[in-house]
Amino acid sequence: MIRATTGGVLKGYRSNLMKSFVTLNRARDGVLTGRNFLSYAEDPASAAQSFQLRRAFMRVSGQYSNSSSTIRKFESAWSSLESVVQTTNNAHKSALESLEDSYGSGRSALGQQLLQLSESITQTMNAKYGDKFVFAGADEGNVPFSWEGEGENRKLYYRGVPVDAAIPEIQTQADGTPVVNGAGNYLAPDGTEVLKADYDKAKSDVEKLEYMSKEDNFVDLGLGLQEGGDGLVKSSAFNVSLQGIRFLGHGTDADGDPKSIPSILHRMGTILSRCDKDSGEWGKEGDREELERLTSKLEDARNGLREQYVEMDAKADFLKGNDRQLKATSNTLNAQIMGIEKCDLADAITSFSWAQFCYNASLKAGNSILSQSLMDYLN
Repeated sequence: MIRATTGGVLKGYRSNLMKSFVTLNRARDGVLTGRNFLSYAEDPASAAQSFQLRRAFMRVSGQYSNSSSTIRKFESAWSSLESVVQTTNNAHKSALESLEDSYGSGRSALGQQLLQLSESITQTMNAKYGDKFVFAGADEGNVPFSWEGEGENRKLYYRGVPVDAAIPEIQTQADGTPVVNGAGNYLAPDGTEVLKADYDKAKSDVEKLEYMSKEDNFVDLGLGLQEGGDGLVKSSAFNVSLQGIRFLGHGTDADGDPKSIPSILHRMGTILSRCDKDSGEWGKEGDREELERLTSKLEDARNGLREQYVEMDAKADFLKGNDRQLKATSNTLNAQIMGIEKCDLADAITSFSWAQFCYNASLKAGNSILSQSLMDYLN
């Protein structure tokens, strides 16, 4: 009978002591971590709500990170375009003054200056943000603009494609098929031969330029990213792709003149460089007329660039406003999460102190119970 009584007392004591120990550890963890619960089982309802909020918080955090990176990229682009706009304005003004100057003693020097400006503009447009080229479109890992050749034959390339690429005019039959000579090549309107290989290469280059000027690179900035039947709904994401040729121009016009600002400046610089250094006399017949025509087209290209610059400024304002909204949403979600997960420190310390007191009391009571029970057993 004494053995049974002692065993029951010890068993009950050990069970209660373990419960007191578990309660103490849980209270201690609450103080150390500052959390209301450490596992789903402790509070399933709060844990489920916290999971939903944390998932939303992680999504918004990713969008906020994308937004911050995009803003810095667009600020860098805006700064580069500002420099190009100013450079182009000055070049256009100088060209007009050169045409109006009856003496033209500075034409040759201005020509050298325009040649340098044509290259400095492309260097500015080769700007990098981090390790990526800002105006390289979808291929941000490689330099977008490059020059090849010397003198009048120097050509501008964008990602390996001639910026001034144009499809040669050829004769066509009534059904639209090209007129082919005995060698299998095409004929130009004036009857000269157009090599089929050159025609196909020019056509391919033009198609590549058109494609690269419209490339997309969408990122999630919290605009409700969604996919439809045809893929991504473009209005639900933000296009961060910046194509250098869309800002500076590409291809040629009906007169065969380049549309690209650097190429126009290079042609103008070449014409002015031929002028006599002392008298300013034109180097070739028709140079003045060609310079007048190119100066007018530079103004058109400059106006197009200014429109792109204003649009860039509007996009930057939108990005900053959206960034503020994402930050506010992130802060709200974080406050909600803390409201569910974070415990009141004063209450946690009070609970810990009480749990510790109960555990110490259990140990003290245990000493008395065990001692008495052992003496009963020995008797």
